[in-house]
Amino acid sequence: MSVNDYSTGKHVAGKMHIHDNNELSNQPACLKTQCPDRKLPTLCDVDEENETEDEDARSSASDSDSEDFVDFGAITARLGGSANRHRRSVVSSFVPAPPEQWMPPVHGKSKEDAESIRCSIRRNLLFANIPQDTLQVLVDAMEYVAVDAGVDIVAQGDKAGDEFFIVASGACDVVVNHRVVGEVCASSTRNFFGELALLYDSPRAATVRARTLVECWTLDRRTFKCVLMATTMKQRALYLDFLGQVPIFSTLSSYEKMTVADALREEFVESGDVILTEGSAGDDFYIIAHGEVKCTRRGEEVLARLAAGDFFGELALIHDDVRQATVTAVHKTKLLVLDRATFKRLLGPMQEHLRKRADLYELYMNAPRSHAVAQPKASVEVDSVGARESSL
Repeated sequence: MSVNDYSTGKHVAGKMHIHDNNELSNQPACLKTQCPDRKLPTLCDVDEENETEDEDARSSASDSDSEDFVDFGAITARLGGSANRHRRSVVSSFVPAPPEQWMPPVHGKSKEDAESIRCSIRRNLLFANIPQDTLQVLVDAMEYVAVDAGVDIVAQGDKAGDEFFIVASGACDVVVNHRVVGEVCASSTRNFFGELALLYDSPRAATVRARTLVECWTLDRRTFKCVLMATTMKQRALYLDFLGQVPIFSTLSSYEKMTVADALREEFVESGDVILTEGSAGDDFYIIAHGEVKCTRRGEEVLARLAAGDFFGELALIHDDVRQATVTAVHKTKLLVLDRATFKRLLGPMQEHLRKRADLYELYMNAPRSHAVAQPKASVEVDSVGARESSL
């Protein structure tokens, strides 16, 4: 049975683009071609060899203070180190902000296919730290493509390629300068290629040729960047709202707050998980996005419980004190975290300014604390619990 026998799409240049809800699990067994057991390097190995041959040429970020500006270099650094480690003679491709009513495409797939895609892209460093909800949008946006044996899926030197591929079944040869140097196949843990095309206008480093009939899931650059842009802008607005409630950031400009917001990382903890331990080194600042935590010292609760909008650990950004209390999640909790290294990298020059504002800290630290939903969210510095127990 040929590809055309089970699809409703159209056959173009050896590729079959499926636009309905056909599922791989319902397709003929002949399409489930497994990769021969050949010990060849993968496409990722080829890419890393090219690392030493290319030069960095990144476009500088805009100096605009506009809150609509999204620095994809910063986003990439936060998502994973893969793209930053590759030295490419390219610049990050520009993608305009998506229209206000823009909606990401949704291509039907079975739960099994969606989970398989999710597992594959989680193994790619570019996607390693993408939030779950954003990852699901990207999974939904991936489109099914079938490619005949002998057809080039991507061609070495092609400057127009902007798609990322996951091989769902079949096997491909990786060809550089007319020589087979590796393979990409469905049975491999690295069954994907082309991820750098999602970020950069760069000629393809190798040809990937279907050795058998191959089924792929694809994601194009514009969809990838628009999804990340929309997500980043939404998260930025949320994070800026949180930062607006944090006194130590009250003197920052809007742009500086935006920089901090873009550097925050999400961390999820389950009920009973210990976030901070009494006596441990303090390196992170935490904002509670949702959930609840309790603070204990020598096994006894010493502070009001903290919930959404509350924060703790702020002195760790400017001092080297150890934690004076243990913080434990009471319920499943989402935290926004800023580590010391990131703080120094982004806002190092303001540390001395913050130290000079000791009067602001003193007023803030000695203020009576009480937690009530109807009141503005309080802050609790667990690094200084001992100094403030008498005022609680």
